[in-house]
Amino acid sequence: MALHRAGKFAEAEAGYRDCRRAGIDVVIPLSALLLQQGRNAEAIVELEPVVAAQPENFAAVVNLSIALRQQGEAERALEYARRACELRPGEASACNARGLAALALDENEEALAALDAGLKSAPGNVPLELHRAKALRNLGRLRDALAAFERIVKVDPGMLEAWRDLGVVQARLGMVGPALASATQARNLAPADSEVLLEYAVALLRAGRTAEAEQFLERGGGNGGAWLMFGQALLREGNVQGARKALERAHALEPDSPYVRHFRAALSGELPEGIESDYIRGLFDDFADRFESTLVNNLGYGVPKRLPRFLAEQGVETFTDILDLGCGTGLMGAELAGAGRRIDGVDLSGRMLAVAREKDVYRELHEGEVLAFLQTAPQQWDLIVAADVFIYIRALEPIFAAAWQRLRPGGHFVFSIERSEGAETQLIAETGRYRHHVQALRAALEQAGFTGICLEDLVIRKESGHPVAGSLLLAQRPLKQA
Repeated sequence: MALHRAGKFAEAEAGYRDCRRAGIDVVIPLSALLLQQGRNAEAIVELEPVVAAQPENFAAVVNLSIALRQQGEAERALEYARRACELRPGEASACNARGLAALALDENEEALAALDAGLKSAPGNVPLELHRAKALRNLGRLRDALAAFERIVKVDPGMLEAWRDLGVVQARLGMVGPALASATQARNLAPADSEVLLEYAVALLRAGRTAEAEQFLERGGGNGGAWLMFGQALLREGNVQGARKALERAHALEPDSPYVRHFRAALSGELPEGIESDYIRGLFDDFADRFESTLVNNLGYGVPKRLPRFLAEQGVETFTDILDLGCGTGLMGAELAGAGRRIDGVDLSGRMLAVAREKDVYRELHEGEVLAFLQTAPQQWDLIVAADVFIYIRALEPIFAAAWQRLRPGGHFVFSIERSEGAETQLIAETGRYRHHVQALRAALEQAGFTGICLEDLVIRKESGHPVAGSLLLAQRPLKQA
């Protein structure tokens, strides 16, 4: 055991095995040594017979849970961690094992409860605090996670993992400067770690320090997402050739990435045909936590406020059943809510829907792609709304046809777009968003059977401080089919 504590693992292991031959029970320290070396399969072989024969052997149960989790068997790990918590409720090691196994399975509520229980018996336990902060982050409680990680790095400023996690949370909250500071601290602690260098490069890109980021991207190695960010930054600076090289690098590293495919299409001009569900879902799952503050407060997004007034000005004020396509966090639903109105929403992003659900303005919320939902929904609505949804979809004709079917006769369809500067649909490489030609959309609406089409031009939002030109379009399904 003295050799073990001194880090002389080979000599310690030989000693433990000598003890075993002498009839001394060393399964717990031997399994701990194996775990420290990442020899999880061997630890499992040592521990399983002991736990089977002695199901109340607390230390063996905890170690088996750890070994199983590190071997990738999270479900079995959680089973044994729960048993350990039953054997010794509130014991820090059992609570930590349960919390980690639950985190591995994305069972974040259970993880948080277990880690809270452990902290009651071991207040200030840094590993428990760290894993609790991770659970808070995964649950979207970013402000709570931020405070937790900040406490940890104050107590232990040398904890690399905490600085890395703190930087992630700060970035998700849009705290660009603090995120870069945390990434810098992590880089100082691990100057040769490729993953840390890559995270530092990404923090530099978010801070607009593009030229500095490239050397750390090179040293950080293979990550398509980071090279994609670099390419986007170069595009914003007008360096199209450099952006194209960066995107090719990203594609070589992650050929199946929906993000890389999308932006390569934007640069090549070969626009995708169908709805890019994986791209849209990932984009907004990542954006959900800061969506409203970024879009409304920072970019001046005004469509949800303007759209109801636009409807009223066109005499469209009597509607009861509303479908909010691509409802996101519920900004549009909150503006349309009123006495007697029933609003349903659909969105690809489960995390956006979780935020929308908290607003308590929707009758039903559905997770799914908008066209598929329109084509299979069993009911009709008086009003279908799509606020800033079609900037992520190229071909709108199938959606128009499906929306016509889902409207009651006399019902209305209203949506916003970014306006194309030419006669064709454009995919803007700098933003990854589509711009549509108004007259082409008018023709497509008429082809789908809509009448009474009217529009209003407006500024959708700001992009890099500049106004983005857009339009609101309103169309009606006739009371009687021609």
